Amino acid sequence: MGRRVRALAAFVYDLVIGDDWRVALGLAMAVAVTAAVSRTAFASWWLLPAAILALLPWSVWRTARRRA
Repeated sequence: MGRRVRALAAFVYDLVIGDDWRVALGLAMAVAVTAAVSRTAFASWWLLPAAILALLPWSVWRTARRRA
């Protein structure tokens, strides 16, 4: 049973964190900000797409720079 729990934990870690922990942290922060803003009178639906549009090119640029 312990081996299965460790395998599941490793899978979840790889799924959430993946190759770049910075992107996972940025998305977690974006979700937290979206949740905080959703409790106000301002529209919060655009925060997550904006975060993705910012984080994806940044991640691709960092990976391309690392491989060059």
